[in-house]
Amino acid sequence: MKQASADGKQVVVVGAGIVGACCAWHLQRAGFQVTLVDRTEPGTATSFGNAGCLSPSNIVPFSHPGVLKNLPRWLLRENGPLVIRWRHLPTLLPWLRQFWASGRPGRLPAVIDAVAALMAPNIADWDALLDTTRGKAFKAADGAIKLYDSRAEYDSYQWEHREKAARGITWRELSPEELKEREPELRLPDGGMAVHCPDWHHIVDPGGVTAHIANTAFSDGVDWVFDEVKRVIPGSPVRLTTVSGRSLQADHLVLCTGVWSNRLLADFDRPVTMTAKRGYHIMLADPGVRINHPLMVVSDYFILTPMAPGLRIAGTAEFDKLDAAPNYHRADRLLAKSRRFFPQLNAEPATRWMGQRSMTPDSLPVIGPSPQHSNIYYAFGHGHYGLTQGPTTGRIIASLVGGEDPGLDITPYRPGRI
Repeated sequence: MKQASADGKQVVVVGAGIVGACCAWHLQRAGFQVTLVDRTEPGTATSFGNAGCLSPSNIVPFSHPGVLKNLPRWLLRENGPLVIRWRHLPTLLPWLRQFWASGRPGRLPAVIDAVAALMAPNIADWDALLDTTRGKAFKAADGAIKLYDSRAEYDSYQWEHREKAARGITWRELSPEELKEREPELRLPDGGMAVHCPDWHHIVDPGGVTAHIANTAFSDGVDWVFDEVKRVIPGSPVRLTTVSGRSLQADHLVLCTGVWSNRLLADFDRPVTMTAKRGYHIMLADPGVRINHPLMVVSDYFILTPMAPGLRIAGTAEFDKLDAAPNYHRADRLLAKSRRFFPQLNAEPATRWMGQRSMTPDSLPVIGPSPQHSNIYYAFGHGHYGLTQGPTTGRIIASLVGGEDPGLDITPYRPGRI
């Protein structure tokens, strides 16, 4: 039902990834006249290639004591879970300084609380959206399994376990028999252990669900403009020009442009401290094994996720210049590492992909009105959790644009903090 607060006002949403599609869908349902703009089709860019996991219990930011301790060692490993391309280091330094500061013990509890608050409604928001759009088949709810090389590795995360337990998050160690029942074809290394995380869900086709949400919004009246925004001119109304020469205007603008957002912000606002945290996947159409749950290999920070098109192996963190050429050797290494657990994996046919996540130093997205222009809203910087947090972000943005209480203190995510 349309809300009176919308009053027929026009909103342009720029960016047709999962966050932009959810913003457009929620805004249309709130009664706004919505136009969605992007240079690529919905769900074909970064939202296409993620690991597919909805992980509300992942409340610890990327900058934390374990990462800060291991960072020097990882950077010396060409095939480690985190790589910085040294040509990018000079421009990355401001981000790294804030990243280091946000992971210090005095700052960390507040960041964890902010992540947890944004994660708490995610599954309910996903269920509500998929129920309404008749898309329930896109989501599976069997939990996930984390694989540790040893109990000592598991115990090294005790501080993280305490933070999660204090916030009501549960998990359970699986016996060898239970693991065998859940994943009959998995071979756990000697001394390894497995933990079941029941609150994880996963999407069986991330690009498909993004397109589904966008297409449902189009069917309900959202306009689609297949073009690239070149410039934003603030004002009332706010105006946009595109690469093809179009001119658009609206009462409100929502930027869901991910890691490319600073290219638009440079014309009218202070850029955000944000970088491209690149991830890779390799997709096996016929893996030759059956996997029943998303499996996270903790030692190397990658995930094997069963999906409708096959098995997706996704992960790694690579810092390089925006839009730099991919290094698909990192995707191939994911396959090699997976064979520790599934020696019989069939590698052909396979497709490889690289995507650029928009990563803030504190792992919190940027959500809320521009500090300079009250009718321009930001919704980007979700890092690994754009898929998880997309429907919740869309609901929050629709509330803010409509002048309503989003039910969550958005101060920790405010533009201008970084």
